[in-house]
Amino acid sequence: MAEVAYTESSQQCLRGKVVVLTGGAQGIGAATVKLCQQAGANVIFGDWAAEKGRSLEKDLMAAQSAEAGSVHFLPLDVREYSSQLAMFDLAHKNYGRVDVAVSCAAVGEPGGWFEPEDLNLETVRKEPAPTKNAIDINLTSVISFCRIALAFMICSPTTSSPNNASNAGDSNKPDSFSKSIVLVSSIAGITEAPGLFAYSSAKHGVIGLMRALRPWAPVRYNVRANAICPWATDTQILAGVRKRWVEENMPLNQPEDVAKMILQSAADSKIHGRAIYVAGGKGFDTEQGYDRTLPQWMGEENAKIWLKGQEILGLGDDWT
Repeated sequence: MAEVAYTESSQQCLRGKVVVLTGGAQGIGAATVKLCQQAGANVIFGDWAAEKGRSLEKDLMAAQSAEAGSVHFLPLDVREYSSQLAMFDLAHKNYGRVDVAVSCAAVGEPGGWFEPEDLNLETVRKEPAPTKNAIDINLTSVISFCRIALAFMICSPTTSSPNNASNAGDSNKPDSFSKSIVLVSSIAGITEAPGLFAYSSAKHGVIGLMRALRPWAPVRYNVRANAICPWATDTQILAGVRKRWVEENMPLNQPEDVAKMILQSAADSKIHGRAIYVAGGKGFDTEQGYDRTLPQWMGEENAKIWLKGQEILGLGDDWT
């Protein structure tokens, strides 16, 4: 896998840009809000943990340096379309643009759906609302988020990028870095994840969403799309296994490590259509290997035919 390195220069690219982010009150989201603000971006973020969100907004604004951007918090329930829309409306009202959209909101696996002790011929007759709720948050809301983000990005001015020349001749890469969607998936979105039935399904869906946007969004909207796939990260989700993880000297991300990969994906015009696996503080592009080995795992003849089929299907305009 090719390593994706965080560069301090990427922060300069975000100065003056407008970032909208969900799930920003704690963990990876909060670290991303802080890093973007320090880079000089103006950040509008939401979360359903309203008290933590307001506290973060207050702390960041109190410690704001002359070069830092602004921070605005809104209470958010990503399951409500209007709630997500309100964040983008605020960004457009205050700054007249949206440059970067980061979908970071997520919840862990709900229990009581597949576990033997909770599943029998009586309990199976009741629809598992917590699981539907988790999928709505982890996947359905992300699709809505992308739709809203693209609408606002169409109406946002485009800023030229000093890296434009690097994208010449590549139809899958836009000619500007200034508009970017970053989706937070998970290692559970690219590998097997025993026990994470709803969570893994949704996070695989996020990768599918990124792949659907990859050939299409640059052409239609001049917007890049990437997914971040963190492995074990030192947040509340890892609390149950953290002690043994550390004892076994396993790679452990800090929230800031993942935030740096989010920022790098948002700022660097050369990063597009990637699923960046983050482990032990380092980022690696898994899509490059996935695409390169297509003839191996699909079979050479199947791969050849499939690629021809993709040419015929194009961007879906003529048949979807």
